[in-house]
Amino acid sequence: MKKYTMLDYIEEASKKALDNIDNYQDLVKPLLDILNEKNFNSIWLIASGSSYNACTAARVYMKKTLNKEIKVITPYTFTYYENNISDRDVVLVVTQSGLSTNAIEAIKKINELNQTSICLTGNVNSDVKEYADVVIDYGVGEELVGYVTKGVTCLCLYLMLVSLAYAKKEADLDELKKAIHLNESMFMQTTNFIEENYKNLCSMNWAYSIGAGANYGTALESALKMGETIHIPSVAYEMEEYIHGPNLQLTPQYNVFIYDGNDSASNRVKQIYLATKEVSDRVYMLTSNKEFIHDKNVIVIDDSVMSEMLPLVYFPFVQLISYIVSRDINSIKQHPLMKKFKSIAMAKTESFVNYDEDD
Repeated sequence: MKKYTMLDYIEEASKKALDNIDNYQDLVKPLLDILNEKNFNSIWLIASGSSYNACTAARVYMKKTLNKEIKVITPYTFTYYENNISDRDVVLVVTQSGLSTNAIEAIKKINELNQTSICLTGNVNSDVKEYADVVIDYGVGEELVGYVTKGVTCLCLYLMLVSLAYAKKEADLDELKKAIHLNESMFMQTTNFIEENYKNLCSMNWAYSIGAGANYGTALESALKMGETIHIPSVAYEMEEYIHGPNLQLTPQYNVFIYDGNDSASNRVKQIYLATKEVSDRVYMLTSNKEFIHDKNVIVIDDSVMSEMLPLVYFPFVQLISYIVSRDINSIKQHPLMKKFKSIAMAKTESFVNYDEDD
């Protein structure tokens, strides 16, 4: 069988997203029916890894559109520390593979609390179906690479589609389509950007990713993807928090990725970019600010889109840098001792097949 790569799924993401928008009423109906039947105060999104980052990226739009509290929490924290849910909460456990052990433990905890356990997944026939009361497909389709890309975009989009359907804000569909078309153009812009900055990107030893609002989710995914593929220390910070301590260790060797929300805070983002550039030439930014159109370290997006939807535009940048750099420097292969690590502390059930491992 063909061995798929991250690149295959990065390329597939925009087409799948547009298909999901076109068919959104059928896609969101199972969860929408639950929301319409329940007089809820809040939604809990229980997720880890890239699913957590997608939920964080979608949260700002959800909160604004639903006018409800949206809480994003990891399964481990939910299971052991913060699980004071009530009948007025809708609790959603997210696992793309349906095979994450921590997600299953969170579902078990919900069941112990005598609340309805609902799982959002990319595989409704996976192990979670044995534990959850309700299993819902969020529309990603097949993704046979552990370093998920298409799943991040599709999950973030799904949560936005559910929100606009519940709030009857179908006018936002056009804005979502614009965001996905910009996602497509970001693919080409990033390819050119990597060529322009290839030497620096292929010699990174550590990286900061900076964002705020919806793009805090982008920054989290940026840090995660670079860490798990390029195998360098890679951390995310909220925009202003970055200059309240983490910036003090900056040297000219530091790599800093800044994700502008293109909103009322953008002037501060510009200041932080220019300040960081005084220390390192390895600072990069995504923005709609045309002032930076000739700066090779900046990608200026072609059009404006609602700030809350920008992660859908920015995700390919994060994903392509992680894929191309890790491929070219051959960094993605894990240390052989990781097999012992996984044998002691498994993150997936025994049904999981690692398609990333060499044949």
